[in-house]
Amino acid sequence: MDKWLKRWKVNGSNGNVWTVAIDVNGQYGCSCPVWKFKREECHHIAMVKAGGGTTDSPKPKPEYVLAAVRKPVLKADSNELLIPLVAIGDPLMMEATICYYLLMNGYSMSEIRELRCHIPSSWSAKAIRAHIATHGEAEYPEGWYKY
Repeated sequence: MDKWLKRWKVNGSNGNVWTVAIDVNGQYGCSCPVWKFKREECHHIAMVKAGGGTTDSPKPKPEYVLAAVRKPVLKADSNELLIPLVAIGDPLMMEATICYYLLMNGYSMSEIRELRCHIPSSWSAKAIRAHIATHGEAEYPEGWYKY
């Protein structure tokens, strides 16, 4: 799953073209050695922050599709995010997992609240990411759905 939401191409001083990107947490990264090996903000990131660089075409958000899956699944070929049909077991854990996948695929919290209208009002993108980092993702057991 691609964590980078937006990318820019930046011409380097030695003729290379570097890719600067921003992730779902608002953190920047660059394909140049300064960032890759030192994790320091390079002048390419500074240039993008100042409005420079050429924007790559944004990746369109995947279509939200209810499906018989054990956990959210991104089908890259059709650009669909398959969402489990029913809540069993710990419904809040699966809800956090679904919201996490929506966030990672470019959905805003307001869009998520429209799609998943029953999530607690106290949930924020930061809280959802922290919950998944602490507890992991939910997944329904094998054979949970019978056709």
